[in-house]
Amino acid sequence: MKGYNNLTTGVDIVKIERIRRILRKDRARFYKKVFTEKEIEYISNKGNRAETVAGIFAAKEAISKVLGTGIGSIGWKDIEILHDNNKPYVNISERVKRRMDEIKISDIEISISHERDYAIANAIGYSSLDRLMLANLKIDESMKSLLPKRKLNSHKGTYGRVAIIGGSTGMTGAPYLSSLAALRTGAGLVYTIVPKSLEPVMSIKLTEAIIRPVEDKGKGTFTRHSLGPILEALENIDVVALGPGMGVDEDRIHIVEEIIKNFKGPIVIDADGINCISLKPEILIGHNRQIIITPHPGELARLAMKDVKEIQDNRIFYSNYISNKYNIIVVLKGFNTIVAYHKDRVYVNETGNPGMATAGSGDVLTGIIAGFLAQGLSPFDSGKLGVYCHGLAGDIGSLDKGECGLIATDIIDNIPYSIKIVQL
Repeated sequence: MKGYNNLTTGVDIVKIERIRRILRKDRARFYKKVFTEKEIEYISNKGNRAETVAGIFAAKEAISKVLGTGIGSIGWKDIEILHDNNKPYVNISERVKRRMDEIKISDIEISISHERDYAIANAIGYSSLDRLMLANLKIDESMKSLLPKRKLNSHKGTYGRVAIIGGSTGMTGAPYLSSLAALRTGAGLVYTIVPKSLEPVMSIKLTEAIIRPVEDKGKGTFTRHSLGPILEALENIDVVALGPGMGVDEDRIHIVEEIIKNFKGPIVIDADGINCISLKPEILIGHNRQIIITPHPGELARLAMKDVKEIQDNRIFYSNYISNKYNIIVVLKGFNTIVAYHKDRVYVNETGNPGMATAGSGDVLTGIIAGFLAQGLSPFDSGKLGVYCHGLAGDIGSLDKGECGLIATDIIDNIPYSIKIVQL
């Protein structure tokens, strides 16, 4: 069965100067070969600009890729790009309709953008089921402006370096999930810093992340001997995610404290990182860092020294209370996850479903927020967009797998599609 995570997509990029040269050489012949009368009329009304022509040309190519034919058996004029209030849409021939029936696509959506010297077109082919799925998803239009579009002239360093610090014997899954989530969110480079004893398994589990083992004296956990190598590994890092699967003891409390003291970039603290702070909350007193904590109700209860019921009955109040007390952003997980930064900035998320109450889901959220931070979003916006896309990825996964069968890697698999929906 074809679901949303199997959407058919096509992208084409056209250099505008190439089109400009063609127009100078023989504009009439080029128009007659490639464009319909309605398209030529639109181009003429836009002043016959090469940018306009390149955009429509790229859109036709992108759609031909969705169809899986290229321009050949499907001709240029079988695909007509029209505009409604300057928004492009597709008008297709009977030949294209037959091809769409063959590949079970009911309609095609396109977007055209320009980046300096290039025109870029994106095309998405939807099945009827895809449209039904999208109709059942909660789409918040305010999220669309938060994540900037990627530039053509960029490289992996452009999108930030994230360090995931965590892991212990029996808990390799947590840093693995956070690392993979940060990569799927768009971070350019992810460094997974783990105790040296875990290096073999982490090197097998993670292909795209860079594994940085640090001395653990064979214990399988971070020790005080790990601190120097960890701080050295953070020298060129933009964002730190601290705590997944790390465990708690005096050595690890000390490591959390020293990272907060010494690392100058944004820090996302989750799981055992929060538990370490709960045992020594003065770690957060007087800091001048950008810190996000992502507790579940039990972890926030320990930090606030309240019982879980009290937290759950007053979720916004205690999120604000801890945010104000320690000058941090609080992401309180659970039904309607809360992002709080002082009393005047509170976001209550509406995406997500009960299937996301599964092991590793919180580790995925940590990686997503770190990935957005690495791409230049503010900590509060990273928290907002992070919980929104995390929940949306879970919603997309549940449409395919159901709520009972949803696991953390299903959420990771659907992170790119949640971001794609936001950017449509």
